[in-house]
Amino acid sequence: MAMLTGWSASTLVLFAQPKRRATIWDGVYTTAQANRGQKAYVKSCGGCHRDDLSGGDDEPPLRGGNFTAKWKDATVAELYDFVASNMPRNNPGSVPLETCIDIVSFILKMNDAPSGSAELTTDIEKLQQIVFTAKP
Repeated sequence: MAMLTGWSASTLVLFAQPKRRATIWDGVYTTAQANRGQKAYVKSCGGCHRDDLSGGDDEPPLRGGNFTAKWKDATVAELYDFVASNMPRNNPGSVPLETCIDIVSFILKMNDAPSGSAELTTDIEKLQQIVFTAKP
C-alpha cells in the first residue's frame, strides 16, 4: 500500500496543473499610471498614431481588433520591449523605461483592459507573466 501511495503522489506531481498566468483583464495597471501614460503618449506617440490611438497614414492603430489580433497571446513584456526599443520611430529608445511602461498602461486602458490596484513594473520577468488576450 505504501508503494501505491508513493506512486500516486508522484503521478499527481507529474500531472499538476500549471499556475494560471495573469492576463491584461486582471487589472494589471492603475488608473493613475494610465493617466501618466496618456500624457506621455500624446507627447511621444500621438503625432504618428493619433491621440486616440486610431493610427495615422503610415502608422497602425494601437487599439481595436487589428491591434488585439497582432498582440494576442503575446506577453506584456513583448509589447513593452517593442515600445521601449522601437518607439518613437524618429528616435527609437529615447523614451525613459518608466515612461514606456506608463504608455503601455495607457494602451491597455484604451483597449478596455480594466485598471487594478498595482502599477505595471518595468521588471521583464513579472511582465512575462501577463498575457495579452482578447476580451473575455
